[in-house]
Amino acid sequence: MLRKTPFVTSIAIASLALGIGANAAIFSLFDQMLLCALPVNDPAQLVNLAAPGPKQGSTNCGQAGDCDEVFSYPMFRDLELWQTPFGGLAAHVLFGANVSIKNEAMTQQGVFVSGSFFGVLGVMPATGRLL
Repeated sequence: MLRKTPFVTSIAIASLALGIGANAAIFSLFDQMLLCALPVNDPAQLVNLAAPGPKQGSTNCGQAGDCDEVFSYPMFRDLELWQTPFGGLAAHVLFGANVSIKNEAMTQQGVFVSGSFFGVLGVMPATGRLL
């Protein structure tokens, strides 16, 4: 029956191939983003801290999170100085940047990180040195 209608057969095979390919691509994205552990030392030990309430110092929440979920820089520095139960503290904040690659300008996002950021995550550079 399939040999008698080659056009319908080719459409059916192409539809199956497209469906299987799309399903595999979506699952691999899902697997990498949600199921795999983070590629850092002891990912179960990472904690994201939030500070509800009014903050002293910077009041710019920006893209780092809602205003009730971010620390000011002075609060981060105070936490670094105090004896805490954490093995290490790191901070980050997102910012917008204009980037030009091969004479093509585009808007991208960058991340300002504290000096201890990569050490806390246990990330080592492939070549060179970190902050």
